[in-house]
Amino acid sequence: MAEWIRRMPKVELHVHLDGSLRWETVVELARRVPPEAGLPQTDDLRRAVVPEGKHPLEDYLAAFDYTVPLLQTPAALERAAYELCADVAAENVIYLEIRFAPLLHTRLELKPRDVVAAVLSGMHRAEEEFSVQSGLILTALKQESTEQSIETVQLAAQFRRDGVVGIDLAGPERMFPPLKHRKALEFAHDAGLHVTIHAGEGCCPEQIKEALDLGAERIGHGVYLFQVPRTERRVAELKIPLEMCPTSNLQISGFMTSYADHPLARYIELGIPVTINTDNRLMSQVDLSHEFEAVTKAFKLKREDVHALVRNGVRASFQPEERKEPLEHRVNAFFARRK
Repeated sequence: MAEWIRRMPKVELHVHLDGSLRWETVVELARRVPPEAGLPQTDDLRRAVVPEGKHPLEDYLAAFDYTVPLLQTPAALERAAYELCADVAAENVIYLEIRFAPLLHTRLELKPRDVVAAVLSGMHRAEEEFSVQSGLILTALKQESTEQSIETVQLAAQFRRDGVVGIDLAGPERMFPPLKHRKALEFAHDAGLHVTIHAGEGCCPEQIKEALDLGAERIGHGVYLFQVPRTERRVAELKIPLEMCPTSNLQISGFMTSYADHPLARYIELGIPVTINTDNRLMSQVDLSHEFEAVTKAFKLKREDVHALVRNGVRASFQPEERKEPLEHRVNAFFARRK
């Protein structure tokens, strides 16, 4: 099973740049990061960056305190983006949407525009070398001010023709409702930007309704959706794609003890477009092939079920419609073969 899953063309829509560094890159960058970048002191960097066991979302997010300081120069940002694209290409991911919060990467006096340009440079360089297309999603943070989220949207609008495909809203859920950022998301819609919002990841299923009310086209995670049947029916009726990240969800959710406990099978049964993603390849120590294999085994998925999951990713992507058709054709051609 593992071999054909690795060979099949895949699409990833939910992967964080600062959560998907190669471990050797973390070690190398940590050796030379200047003090003003704010890297915390620790006796065990790997344990700090790769949390063991299960954690509430807020504790899981603490690992980013150690990776964000490493990405404060154009060279580091470009390298991280390039290496991520190279890694996904090696497992036949044919389209990738990377997300990150650019305002977190200005500690060494980089301007936000320079931050985004560096990441796009790494992505474009990788596209020339590997058979992978990519788009960039800029993330605003729930716990930060509305002014900062508006700045992030404005930044995305400036780079809309250069590879930025959408806006994300992420961060701690408790006490930080998406509705706080309504003005920024209205601006995003007016600017023609696609919108995805993290909601119902580690708690707070009511935030999924808020995300829909704010015009989210996709929901990041949505694990807790089943706890609010009315919203679950709404998601099903609107065919809102869910960006599910099985291993990360297992680490964070609080109610799962195995992949078989994941509610994604329920959502598939309801006709909700489920997509499979990694979230944070470093923190969760996974790649996309692993995630597909885990859910295939847990739910005894048939080949056509896996085909549908990959196809959902193509159709839910934020790239222009004319670019989706050839990707879907590649996916369909693979699954049309019996081996």
